[in-house]
Amino acid sequence: MTQPLITVWLEIHLKLSTSTKIFCRCKNDQSLDNNQPNTNICPVCTGQPWALPQVSREVVEKGLLLGKALNCRVNNPSRFDRKSYFYPDLPMGYQITQLYTPINVDWKVSFFLDNYEQKKSVRISDAHLECDTAKSLHQWDTMYLDFNRAGTPLIEIVTGPDFSSSDEAVEFAKEVQRIAKWNDLSDADMEKGQMRVDVNVSIRNQESDPLGTRVELKNINSFSAIKRAIDNEVIRQQQCIEAWEEIKQETRRWDDLKGQSFLMRSKEDALDYRYFPEPDLPDLYIDDELLQKVKERELTIPFDHIRKMKEEYGFNKEFINTMIWDYSTLKFFNHLIEKWFDPKLVAKWIAGQISAYMTAHFVWITELPIDEEQLEEFLSIAKEWKIIDNQLKLVMEEMLASGASASDIIKEKWFDTPALSNDELRDHCKAVIAENPAIVDQYKWWKTSVIGFFVGQVMKRTQWKANPKEITEILNKELNQ
Repeated sequence: MTQPLITVWLEIHLKLSTSTKIFCRCKNDQSLDNNQPNTNICPVCTGQPWALPQVSREVVEKGLLLGKALNCRVNNPSRFDRKSYFYPDLPMGYQITQLYTPINVDWKVSFFLDNYEQKKSVRISDAHLECDTAKSLHQWDTMYLDFNRAGTPLIEIVTGPDFSSSDEAVEFAKEVQRIAKWNDLSDADMEKGQMRVDVNVSIRNQESDPLGTRVELKNINSFSAIKRAIDNEVIRQQQCIEAWEEIKQETRRWDDLKGQSFLMRSKEDALDYRYFPEPDLPDLYIDDELLQKVKERELTIPFDHIRKMKEEYGFNKEFINTMIWDYSTLKFFNHLIEKWFDPKLVAKWIAGQISAYMTAHFVWITELPIDEEQLEEFLSIAKEWKIIDNQLKLVMEEMLASGASASDIIKEKWFDTPALSNDELRDHCKAVIAENPAIVDQYKWWKTSVIGFFVGQVMKRTQWKANPKEITEILNKELNQ
């Protein structure tokens, strides 16, 4: 069989970071693992008879903000619906969601692919509000239910069938996570279940063929697992076609440890869930005050920042990856740019020694031993070329180790003394050559790479005050005499 055309679309569930649950006033605590089970509950979120839901204004606001970040059009009014199915974690026998008239609909989102070399846009079918279920805990042959999670607010983003590879799906999911985290809409931690992704996969032979039968894959909790699940499903469907087996519309559970999926159930359609308008909730009308508040809120859109870094600043992928790795790093970078520092100069030091320090010490950029004023002073010195690059590296290393200011370190190490003359530099080079006759012999036998050893020794003798390029030129002349 020839390589098939792949069609993928996503359903991304984000747990909104609000103070209360969606239909009651119970605490919406994101750190569920640290709470005692069944403590943040009430008759509404546990599905008690006659307990009536009431929509949280904060949930609606964050739902609208996420829709704005995704360029969606607002449905006003929108409506809630009942999705009926039976499972122990859903005591009401239904979930309150939005099917027919979701709050956010119809637009496109752009993101980058191939290390920011290509742009792609995908359609957003809708981004609707719904409530989460309770959490099921299995121990041997017993199931326990924790209703702390029941009723927590979710927004489900449903894309169009616009992805043609697993890499595209992963990059879009990363973009959605950045949007949610950077704008304080969701913690979007996949390991904690605050962002869950279901993928729908189908294959066909050529573009003119109708879309193939879709298969939904659930239980995907990491970006790498999204890629593995899609690639595995493509292979499985290819094998079905080659064996003349029918590809059935179904829901499968992805087991990332085993690297394969397992049948959960035949795929239901909307009729199987018996959707109908939620009788306990009226239509959701959004008042002008809230609409204006959402309109005026400035949002941070990752795509716009990445495009600026690439097209205006000329950053490579390493610089971009570092600046968008964490929102606090991006804010730190942007604030320094506003102080009229050169973007490449700022990115060079953040992506270099500062990033290495954060990784080694497991800290965020806001937890560095130096503050923003100290870094501004350092960048001013670097900008004016008051000392050479190697000395700057030593200064930054000492700043991160001790928290001292750049100016104090420069004075302490005598980096502010006058530069060496050519005669003084030549004397240091001759001294190093005289002290290392064995290395000189290696150089004479065409092992010219040892020149780096000599340069390093001269730099130490001069307390890193000399220019390595000038040292190399003098050494080559002295060694070739």
